[in-house]
Amino acid sequence: MKFENNKKLNSKFTHDILQDVYDAVPAVMKLLAPNGWEGSSFHQELMACRQLFYNDYRNEDTNQNNDQEGNSIPSEYGPQPENEMSMEEYLYITFPPLHNNYLELFYILSCILLEITFVSNLYRPHVSGFYYFDEIDFEDLVIQVAHENRQIDKDWAEVMVFAFPPPYLDEMEVHHCLEVLFSILKQHGFELDYYHNELLGIAELQRLHEDLLFRDLDAAEKEKQRQQVKTDILDILYDYDRTPIDPLDFTAIIALFNRRAVCPLVLAYLHVYHEFPTGYPYQLTDYLF
Repeated sequence: MKFENNKKLNSKFTHDILQDVYDAVPAVMKLLAPNGWEGSSFHQELMACRQLFYNDYRNEDTNQNNDQEGNSIPSEYGPQPENEMSMEEYLYITFPPLHNNYLELFYILSCILLEITFVSNLYRPHVSGFYYFDEIDFEDLVIQVAHENRQIDKDWAEVMVFAFPPPYLDEMEVHHCLEVLFSILKQHGFELDYYHNELLGIAELQRLHEDLLFRDLDAAEKEKQRQQVKTDILDILYDYDRTPIDPLDFTAIIALFNRRAVCPLVLAYLHVYHEFPTGYPYQLTDYLF
């Protein structure tokens, strides 16, 4: 399948795209938090997550002290309460850093950008090849862009890591972010080859169902496993349509997904490019092994 031959987008392209994402932060902030970033749910959720991280550290520190007391280790050899790190000290290597609203939104936009190639590939018309963002390189480049724009110093940038899940955004908020990101990708000459992970999963389950027919198993066990595969497919389909459907009829399943599985990513792409991405509506041939 075409999805199996993609490769990492090179660092130069990724860096330049991320710089444009960084530059877009003020405009997106007006859309997502017109009444101020610090009062927004996004900032509050990130702060709550940071607090949880810090609380876990403090609980672990307390448990270590209790264990040491139970083992009769002299207190002078154990961690001292007065040496406990503050939240700022404990989280100093996490990205985005505390007290930086600009980088908080840059981080959120970067996470959404990365997720685009979890369910699609980038390509450039008239140029062979499909591309995705490599997660490890991507995170390093996000931090590098923050450093180059004087948001964090060099020594800090060299040790910082992504640590927090991005905060929840509702459908319209995601749409605003995706429109901005697709506008940037379009400026860099990229288009999207979209696919649906659940359709890929169903195609794999159907192949397993066929393969089981030729496995060296007794008849009862073989039938049990094949029936379980059909049940697994129906469990996926249940979220889209509760009327009966043949779990082995992939043509009917493709039709169902085209009726019921319209992704926010597809709609945002349509708004920017004025056409659907390649791969949507879903085509049977794209998912054949």
